[in-house]
Amino acid sequence: MSIKVLHINTTNRGGAGIAALRLHTALINKGIKSAFISKGLTLNFNDFIIKDPTFHYKKPTIFNRLITKLFPSKKRKLIRTFSSVKTNIESEIVSLPVSLYKLHNHPLVEEADIINLHWIGDFVDYTSFFKKVSKPIVFTLHDMNPFKGIFHYNIDMHKNPNFKFWEKEMYNLKKESLKNVSNGAIVSPSQWLLDEALKVGMFSNFKIHTVIQNSIEIEQENVLPTKERSRVDFGLLEDENVILFVSNALEIERKGFKEAKQALENIKEPITLLTIGKGEIVVENPYVKVRSLGFINDTEKITAAYRAADVLLLPSLEDNLPNTMLEAFANGTPVISFKVGGMAEHIETRVNGMLVNEINSEALKQTIIEFFNIKDSFDSRQIRSYVDQNFSYQNQASKYITLYNQLLN
Repeated sequence: MSIKVLHINTTNRGGAGIAALRLHTALINKGIKSAFISKGLTLNFNDFIIKDPTFHYKKPTIFNRLITKLFPSKKRKLIRTFSSVKTNIESEIVSLPVSLYKLHNHPLVEEADIINLHWIGDFVDYTSFFKKVSKPIVFTLHDMNPFKGIFHYNIDMHKNPNFKFWEKEMYNLKKESLKNVSNGAIVSPSQWLLDEALKVGMFSNFKIHTVIQNSIEIEQENVLPTKERSRVDFGLLEDENVILFVSNALEIERKGFKEAKQALENIKEPITLLTIGKGEIVVENPYVKVRSLGFINDTEKITAAYRAADVLLLPSLEDNLPNTMLEAFANGTPVISFKVGGMAEHIETRVNGMLVNEINSEALKQTIIEFFNIKDSFDSRQIRSYVDQNFSYQNQASKYITLYNQLLN
C-alpha cells in the first residue's frame, strides 16, 4: 500500500510554498500518494484541486459576533494583541504559532500516514495540532522560524530588542507544544540551517535530523530559449554585461539589497541590471543601466530572464537554499553570492559562480568585476549538470521516501 503524505504550508506561493509543491510533485512522480494544504490551495491524494470549506469565510451571526467581541477566547485575544503591536516591528516578516484554524480536524490530516510540515506561521496552531495529531511528523525547515518565537531570521530578531517578551513567550509555547511529538524528523535543505536549528534544542525529541536539498525540474536544453533569443526579447545587446537580481520585494535587507546597490554604484564598467520583484532599485551610477521587470508570475518570462543574464546576483546575508539559485543553475546561469548559508555549500568559485568571502559592498564589487573578466570561461552545460546531480525531483523524492519509511517502521 502506498504511503499517504500530507504537506502543510501557510501559502502555495513564496519560496517555501514553491519548494513544498515541488516536493509534492516529486513524490507523485515516484508513485507516492501526496496531498497539499495551504490557505489558498488544497490538493487531495489524487492531486486534484478541491474546494476546502476549512478556509472559506462564513459570515457569523449577530449573536456570534457579539459573543466573540464580549468574550473572546485566549487565542483570539493573543492574535488581536499581536496584530496591534506588530506594525511597530521592523522586520521582513513575523508570525505566530497560534491560529484559529483547527487543522488537526482536517479530513486530509486524518487520512494521511505522514504529516510533512513546511512554513506554517499564522496557520498551524501549535498547542492543539501537536497535542491532538499523533501521526509521524516531518518538519521541513525553510527559515529559522520553527526554532524561534515570532521572527524568521536573526537579522530581524537583533533589530527588535523591544519585542524580546513576544519572542521568548512564543518560543516557549513552541518548545512545549513540540514535546508532544513522539515520532518526528527534522529536514533542512542546507547544513547551515540544520546546524542553527540544533543549537537551540527545540527538536531534542525528534529522533531524525537530516539534510535533503530542495528540488527543481530541469527542462531539456532544446526546449529552452537561447541566450541570444532571450536578449532580443528583452531588448538587450549581445555583448552587454547583464546581471539579474531577483527577490519577492527588492528592498529586503536580508537579501543584500543595500550591499548590492552600494557595490553597483561604485563600478566603473558598463553593466545592465535586470530586476524581478516588487519595488525598484535606483542605482546612482551612469555606468549601470537598470531594467525593472517588476513582479512576474509568467514562468516562461522568468526563464528567459535567467537565460538572458550573464549571472544571478544573490547577495543574501542569511539564507537557506534559495529557489533562485536552483533556478539559475537549471538555466546554466552562474551565481554570485556571499559565502553564507546554503549558497556556500553549493557555489564553487569559477565553476558555477563566485563566492564573496567578506560580507561588504567593496568585496562584492570586486567579485562582480572579476566575474565579468572571466565570464566566458563558465560552462552552462556543466552548471546545469550540477542540478541533475544534486537537485533533481528523483533524488529528493527517494531521500524523503526513505525517511518516511524510517518513521513508519
